[in-house]
Amino acid sequence: MTPLTHTPSAAPAADSEHADRASRFLRRAGGAALIAAPVLVLGGMLACPPQDSDSTADYITSLARDTFLTELSAMLLHYGLIAGGLGALTVPGLIRGRKGRGLAVFGALATAVSVLNVSGAVRDDWWRMIIGQQLPRETAVRISDAVDASSFIPLWSGTEPLAFLGLLALCVALARAGVVGWWLTAVYVGAFVAMMFIPIHLTYVVGVAFTMLFLPLGVAGVRIFQRDRVAV
Repeated sequence: MTPLTHTPSAAPAADSEHADRASRFLRRAGGAALIAAPVLVLGGMLACPPQDSDSTADYITSLARDTFLTELSAMLLHYGLIAGGLGALTVPGLIRGRKGRGLAVFGALATAVSVLNVSGAVRDDWWRMIIGQQLPRETAVRISDAVDASSFIPLWSGTEPLAFLGLLALCVALARAGVVGWWLTAVYVGAFVAMMFIPIHLTYVVGVAFTMLFLPLGVAGVRIFQRDRVAV
């Protein structure tokens, strides 16, 4: 009878192959999410109904003006932010050495927490749209301001600055590790500064500048697929 000498090692080899396939699938899914994030965000920003100023009254008025654009914009932004938040967790995997790794982990976690929080806050567009359509303007503004003044709201909306810090940290970490050049950090900082000075009524310009803040995620997604193709 022939001894089954290879049986003990066959199972571990098969398990390792399955693990590699699962890891590759999750890596590619993360890369796809990273690429989809800025695309969806751009669509959501370009679909935003124009508003005359950044006041609460003009914001509610813009949302109530066009139901289709308001809902389309909110949905695209919602899923764009979810894709970015989940995909950000795969970015540290691009760094093979120690240089930039800790900064990448911080950036990934900060970005994920912040943008996933904001993705849920997008639902505010729906109720602000409805009160803007069904209530007098002054009443709608008073309700909106009252909600924003709620005690625990800062624990939700207060995480928004983490996204800017997290994305900047990812840019710097990827540059330090040699994954991308420093040009990405320069573009990100330029887009962040532009967001401070572009008037709100320039809807499309603001939308493009805001989307550029998510460019680091898209670039990281492309690099993941490039690395994966080389490895295969």
